[in-house]
Amino acid sequence: MESTEHVEAQTKKKSELVRAKLINRTAKCEKLSHRGQAALAQEVVQTVDLPHPIYIESAQGPYLTDLDGNRYIDLTGGFGPNVLGNKPEPVEKALATQIKKGWHFGIPGDGQAYLAELIKDSSPAVDEVMFCNSGSEATMFAFRAARALTGKRVIALFDGSYHGIHDYALIRANLKSDRSTPSSITLGAGIPDEVSQDLMMMLPYRDENAFELIRQYKDELAMVVIEPVQSSNPRLDNQEFLNKLREVCSECDVLLMFDEVITGFRIEYGGCQEYYNIKPDVITYGKAVGGGLPIGVVAGSQRIMNTFSGAEDTPAIFAGGTFSGNPLTMASGIGAIEYLKENKEEIYPYLHEQGNRLANEINDFCHANNIPAKMMNAGSMMHLIFGGEKIESSRDIDHSLYKLEKEFYLHLLGHNVIVPGIHLAFISYAHKPEVIDEVILAFKNTFEDLREDGYF
Repeated sequence: MESTEHVEAQTKKKSELVRAKLINRTAKCEKLSHRGQAALAQEVVQTVDLPHPIYIESAQGPYLTDLDGNRYIDLTGGFGPNVLGNKPEPVEKALATQIKKGWHFGIPGDGQAYLAELIKDSSPAVDEVMFCNSGSEATMFAFRAARALTGKRVIALFDGSYHGIHDYALIRANLKSDRSTPSSITLGAGIPDEVSQDLMMMLPYRDENAFELIRQYKDELAMVVIEPVQSSNPRLDNQEFLNKLREVCSECDVLLMFDEVITGFRIEYGGCQEYYNIKPDVITYGKAVGGGLPIGVVAGSQRIMNTFSGAEDTPAIFAGGTFSGNPLTMASGIGAIEYLKENKEEIYPYLHEQGNRLANEINDFCHANNIPAKMMNAGSMMHLIFGGEKIESSRDIDHSLYKLEKEFYLHLLGHNVIVPGIHLAFISYAHKPEVIDEVILAFKNTFEDLREDGYF
């Protein structure tokens, strides 16, 4: 790598040319960006933070079209829900039918029971489900249910995980602490220190010492929570670690929760539970289950789901929400999940095949050209990570290359491929092989741009 000063001097002109190109063709987007800055404290979520402001007018299949009529290949996937692509026909039809009937009643319709049955049939770990409005709500309710059922206070999360935006989820490992025995600190202001110090615990990801820590604190631990595939580190070689985790939690009488908000109905029809053939006690879903509309789901064994009703003298928790199980989301979810179920023998092998092909071709290109980047992938979800060949957890990511990473996505956008601000990318069933070919070419051309800029 060349010195930072030399790189900045060489790249300034090229970067300005790319930005000028984007500004020239996105006048309406640019105008709306200034309008939004004057009125919005935050534009939806920070994960939208693109290297150049883009606002979407419409979406179809694997494409997004902005306000100025520019079309992009979409690797955002709605941040994960759009397994079938943008505006899939079965979901569009289901929504059109429901809108004619009405879109908010408060009183339940028949959609909740039907979608619940579809989710239950997808996994032997699910006896019952409850609906809420987001993945964050789902994990919040699941944590509460675990504490109520067990009478224990502490919930354990893994270093590098993401479980939503409530106080108990916004906990991360203190990077100054030992990797194998990480301490936890809060993420962002406004969260009492007592949450991380007294009520939450951090475990090391893909590290055998996690099992010893669970054994050591089993009398305080209500539940261990894991993304079976971490969104920050998407990979599928987790079988041995997850098998051992299931064994240790059972041994210690600690509940095991799979957070499948991102992976559910994406990695396989039955999620990571099916892929790894592991039965957790609690599962949270979101994203794909709603077919593109807001949803959260808590699911699991009868024993823990009794906390939502108080059945069998189980301590009951409070759970509710005006729009939980709303008819539009239920219709959208049914349309999506029914189609996935009917076509799962074709859809999921295809997603794995094309995801692996995309990752392998980019990794071969990077290796052949001495480019310090690696595409991590778990089927159709992927993350291009700059720096370092051996990555076990998010701690192995070289954050000193952040400027290079930002330049990469600026140039990629110039090649008409959109990746969300968090740089976790998704392909869908609508991304046919020729579209994947275009994505691969865009990535290679972007790397060549950076080489021309003097980065490599």
